[in-house]
Amino acid sequence: MEYHYSDLCMPTDHLLTGPYTADYAPQYMVPEQSAEYEVRASVLVDGGDRFGVSAVVFDKYEELIWMGNQGGHVTSYYGPGMQKYTSFQVHETEEVRDIITVEQGIFALTKTSLRHQIRRGIPKRTFKSPNMTDMQCIYQVSSSKLMMGGHQNKLIDLDLNKMAETAIPIQEEGCAVLRSGGGSLVACGSANGMVALRDIRTPATAEHTFAAHSACLSDLDMQGDLLITCGFTQTGGIPVAEPYVLVWDVRCLRATSAPGAGAWSLPTVSPPLLLHFLPAFSGRAVALSGDGHVALLHVNASGAEHSTFQVDTQSSSCSVMDVSSTSQALVFGDQAGHLHLFSPQHNHEPVFNNFSRATEFADQVVGLPFVAFTDTTFQYSSVPLPPLTTGTKWFNELPEAFFKKVYRRPKPIDPEVLKTMKMQGPIGYAPNPRTFKRNQMPYIEDNFDDLHPSKQNENKYVAQPIPKHYQKVDIRYNKHGPNEELEKCNKTGLPGLETTLPNSYCNSMLQVLYYTLPVKATLLAHTCAKEFCLSCELGFLFRMLDTSGGAPCQANNFLRAFRTVPEAAALGLILPDRGADARVDLVALIQSWNRFILHQIHYEILETRKKEKALLVNSPPKAVRIPNLNVKVRPVPPQVMNGQYSEEYQYTELEFLGPATEFECQEELREDGWTAREDGDADTVPVDNHELPNNQQADREESEISQLFAIGRHQFNRCLKCNKEEGRESVVLACALQYPAAVREGPEPRGGFLELVRASLAARRSTPAWCEQCARFTPTVQRGRIVRLPPILAINCGGATVREKAYWAKGAQKEMPETKRGGGGKPCRYGLHCARPGCHFKHPDRPSPQAGSSKSPTQESNCIIPQQLLIRLQSDGDVVINDKVESPTEPLTPNSRADKHKKKNVTTQSEEEYTLSAAVVCVEDNPKNLVAYIQTAAKDVEPVWYLFNDLSIVPVSADEVVQFGAWWKTPCVLFYTSSSARLAPVEDEPRS
Repeated sequence: MEYHYSDLCMPTDHLLTGPYTADYAPQYMVPEQSAEYEVRASVLVDGGDRFGVSAVVFDKYEELIWMGNQGGHVTSYYGPGMQKYTSFQVHETEEVRDIITVEQGIFALTKTSLRHQIRRGIPKRTFKSPNMTDMQCIYQVSSSKLMMGGHQNKLIDLDLNKMAETAIPIQEEGCAVLRSGGGSLVACGSANGMVALRDIRTPATAEHTFAAHSACLSDLDMQGDLLITCGFTQTGGIPVAEPYVLVWDVRCLRATSAPGAGAWSLPTVSPPLLLHFLPAFSGRAVALSGDGHVALLHVNASGAEHSTFQVDTQSSSCSVMDVSSTSQALVFGDQAGHLHLFSPQHNHEPVFNNFSRATEFADQVVGLPFVAFTDTTFQYSSVPLPPLTTGTKWFNELPEAFFKKVYRRPKPIDPEVLKTMKMQGPIGYAPNPRTFKRNQMPYIEDNFDDLHPSKQNENKYVAQPIPKHYQKVDIRYNKHGPNEELEKCNKTGLPGLETTLPNSYCNSMLQVLYYTLPVKATLLAHTCAKEFCLSCELGFLFRMLDTSGGAPCQANNFLRAFRTVPEAAALGLILPDRGADARVDLVALIQSWNRFILHQIHYEILETRKKEKALLVNSPPKAVRIPNLNVKVRPVPPQVMNGQYSEEYQYTELEFLGPATEFECQEELREDGWTAREDGDADTVPVDNHELPNNQQADREESEISQLFAIGRHQFNRCLKCNKEEGRESVVLACALQYPAAVREGPEPRGGFLELVRASLAARRSTPAWCEQCARFTPTVQRGRIVRLPPILAINCGGATVREKAYWAKGAQKEMPETKRGGGGKPCRYGLHCARPGCHFKHPDRPSPQAGSSKSPTQESNCIIPQQLLIRLQSDGDVVINDKVESPTEPLTPNSRADKHKKKNVTTQSEEEYTLSAAVVCVEDNPKNLVAYIQTAAKDVEPVWYLFNDLSIVPVSADEVVQFGAWWKTPCVLFYTSSSARLAPVEDEPRS
């Protein structure tokens, strides 16, 4: 029979040479023309001089042959040339009984253990069990299950995924061989000659059990429904090897006790010891005797002539054999430590598998090329230079900096240009300072001095990095499992707020309101029947934060109600989606939100109180009066909510938008709007006193929010033409800082933080306004006098323009003498009534700027805000603010400069000491982020500052809270709490 497998053979040109080749020459074998197979290679295995071969198997996935010897060593060989691939030790003393190959590696079975290793020799796991006493064979049931047997009364079913075993008791005397024919039956042969056919799905019960041989069983194999066995028979009490092979049809087995009954025999020249079917042929089997005689049997034809050949075992006996899946290769192992590879006569390059995958080899060591001395075309630069052992480099190796493309460094922008720059949208305009010549090179010239390390450090601009806990936190909160990343960000035990919902930019202000105890107590006690009430939702959110136990919470209900408020949408406080936070000005947005929420809570409390009183007298509630701010507002018809009348408060643009032009007035609430008078328009009611009325009606119409945040002022408007003066009461809930003209227009910021707060509380400005007596727009001086200080002072810091942000970044400088411009000696048209700070015109009885500047002390730095403020309200309505740390010397005010003789009659009406309790900061990152500094303190515990960045909460120092000199940190909202509010007990329920 001739074999033609030349198309399936693999070339051996890619095999490695050198240390992987055998150090001996294969012996010469005389080919036999009558045999179908002939020897291709014969090698002495590792340890073959001391141990014999005990297991051999062809790899089912790669072109490898795996061998195990009696010393517990495993070696693999590649290809028909049997090139050694890997070699490793499996067990110290026990021999390798059986080997199977899987996709991830091999399983090597010893007497008491099962070892799993990858093909490169790295061990993965070792399985041992008390049930493994004398293991002999192994069979792969599926990709995740193995079955093992041995000279013991148990079969072991092993799950590879769980590495869990199941012991199956058997009645036979052990299981020495496990073979299957491809179906559901597996043949278990014991040493006493019994064969049991078991179903791999239910291996606990044998389907058929019969005696194959009377003495003992040597080997068996299955192909389909055919089973072949060989063994020994009992003759005169002595076991004798049977010179034939018994063939069984598992479909026609009969329950008989006579050995060999129901089978036919195939005689052989020599008694067979090992059997194996040829997988590529039907009905062909290989029978190997102990002396090396091999016979190719025709199992279905008992009278057919067999093909035979001899294996040179060198006077030793053959112990193991295996057949490749293609039947192109046979391998035999003997007790002398040799492996013999046979293939068909005409197939010199046999393959072990039809679809073998590539075997992974070690990287080859690249050597130097061989070049003839007379070769003139060889490029000697292609030969790499050997590495130097001293750590130095070759002279021709240039540093990496010479191979990088580096552009010329531009010169920094002149600071004078940045100081005088005016922004028009995204474009800045500045006059040319003429510090450079025309067509001068705008780059830094590189020379040898620039290469010096010290010079490089001078030219390098190192920006201050943004700390990690200030940056935007993006944490996916898992409600059903552990949150290790969240625990790293928040180790304080304080609850955070998630940012997964739209309009979550207000989380920092929500935390500030939560830790403002009077506000928290008011909202927790508020109840009403309104469907979308922000006060109710805030109270629900605060109660959820109280009971969270430090777990993060969501402001879902509050944000849903917040989106339904039409005033919030009109003010631009509702963002369309979560990604819109990076495209809006968060500095102006959070300040507008602060003003809106205080006004909204105030009017919701008043509305609820009016409805309760109306229900008591069984009459419909009266509508809350809309404050008159000299802005015409179209009336809105009342709406019905939950069966009750509801009239929403209509906010105007003047109340909520911050100052956009020079000294624009703050948002104001008419005092008559708070009292909601019913006797006609409140504008026509004259107000004579400068303080808020303290009668029963005023107390009845004030809410807890107005009692905490309201700043009472008396506003005077005076026409400079006819000297007509009008006054009215006004109240504001948040003080907006008004920056001086030098910040808005000039190049340098002037004045400290205390001066900004003082000028913002008692605002003075000159603006054209309508005068009824003159019947035209005339210059009008508007000034305000404080009549009441709030327990909690909320300050909106502005900072929306570039100049206002520069105020915090650069800090105040010492006032220098200003140069006189054209017409500096010209008298001011407003005279003593001029309220413009830094006016360059001449004023009577007012010292010149040069004289005043020489005595003016150095102001405090703008980048540091004071921790405590001492605000004194004088009898004339003026305000004196001092840092508590400094001496309480009164700064000069415009009124004191003009009328110094009147200062003796001014007395202090009231005095409040404020302490910084919270601050909302905008981090100028990409994307921008809003964080909050909050001072929390329990009873008898020193107050501690915390940085609230949504889910990230970390403690910070007090110095870090007041420092705003960094380019990336801009203050937005500040909260100063008076000492009386801190010491006062928190009421459980608001006053009725």
